[in-house]
Amino acid sequence: MTLVSCLPIDFSEQTASELSVPSIDLSGCDDEQLVERISSPPGLGALRQNSIKHYYSTGAFNLIQLVMYILKQTGPAHVFLATYSISDRSITALKRHLDQGIIRSIRFLLDNRVRSISPKPFDHLITSFPDSVRCRAIHAKVALIYNDQWQISVVGSQNATHNPKLERGIIHSLPEVFEFDYKILSDEFNSGTA
Repeated sequence: MTLVSCLPIDFSEQTASELSVPSIDLSGCDDEQLVERISSPPGLGALRQNSIKHYYSTGAFNLIQLVMYILKQTGPAHVFLATYSISDRSITALKRHLDQGIIRSIRFLLDNRVRSISPKPFDHLITSFPDSVRCRAIHAKVALIYNDQWQISVVGSQNATHNPKLERGIIHSLPEVFEFDYKILSDEFNSGTA
């Protein structure tokens, strides 16, 4: 089965400065300080409905910190993450946001090998989010963030771990992109193993 979806994209409104996050020193920043830095220029800035935001990050933030940046703008929302790997620090931050009500619900779709490659973070994840984790053969890195006002799909190269390398991503706030990703990932989640 081949899945192909093509959408018309108009880049004419975006400038080069909107397409990338400059290399900034974020050493010593906690997650909340980091979210503040990427939420305002010269970071990623504000999200708009029905838009596409392209970015590069030279290790400035990971997928979970990007989710926090989005949640700051959407308000409380549901989160669905597909990632190849996840760190203890990311798990702790997500659990804190769930306990605070910033995340309404959360689901994880991880690669099968996480159990053996990263047993400590995997155990932490299972303990923190029972019944919300499924494993499949997956290399996709996708974050879905949604509530009554927003349907956001983040697709990129970033995992839920710190990586000081160049990363590429796209933030879609288009309902048709969200629905496409949500259906595929939900089917995978439902077929996954706990």
